[in-house]
Amino acid sequence: MKRFLLISLLPLLIGCNESLPKNFDEIMGIYFYMRSAGTLRDSSSVTFVYESGKEMIVPINIQLIGRPVDEDRPVNIAVSSENALEYQDYILPENAVLPAGEASFTYQLRLLRTAALKTQSKSLVLEILPNEHFDLLITYLEQSGGPVDCLRYKVIFSDMFTEAPAAWEENILGEFSQQKFELICRVLNINPADFNDPQKMTLAMQVYIYSEMTEYIAAELAKMQNGEAYDEDIIDIETGEVLSFGR
Repeated sequence: MKRFLLISLLPLLIGCNESLPKNFDEIMGIYFYMRSAGTLRDSSSVTFVYESGKEMIVPINIQLIGRPVDEDRPVNIAVSSENALEYQDYILPENAVLPAGEASFTYQLRLLRTAALKTQSKSLVLEILPNEHFDLLITYLEQSGGPVDCLRYKVIFSDMFTEAPAAWEENILGEFSQQKFELICRVLNINPADFNDPQKMTLAMQVYIYSEMTEYIAAELAKMQNGEAYDEDIIDIETGEVLSFGR
């Protein structure tokens, strides 16, 4: 009986093996596939505060549905924004292309650092549109937190803090403020990203920062009181008081 069943199913299996690859070859879709800490995302929020340069690259992963082919294929990506301008706030890649033989590629969005980002966030939305190479086969992917949009991806960017850096010690450096942070990095030539690395921003390092900045502010304050040119960043832009470090 078992032998008869296997022989009976064999033509069906052969038929499936012949038809499935052909059908699969005809399926060509594309979608955003972004993960963070194991969770799918349809948006990201980034900040320049830990960057020392004027630009930031945001890599966005784009995934193929179907088989790779032996030619480059352009992907149609539209970008829209209510408050960001191309070449002023961001720069797009010259071409969005899925390379020959590949099942995915990274779309590299360049964000530009401007003074406006100190006081407001900007955002833009990338949207995949169909073209002669790709259909929109997946709209959403489900996960425990709810559906994730696979055809639209939002990027929010600013040059502001949402919380103090991980290694900022208030007992040494005092209450955190972005102005104090930027003054420290500028005066002492410290990489902003170091404040998120406890191995670099040790307690001893922060004691050094406290000592150097206290001395620097005292020297600049003396210049101000003598009517000389001084570093105006030592004055808190919100309170008008001289910045202070430590408790």
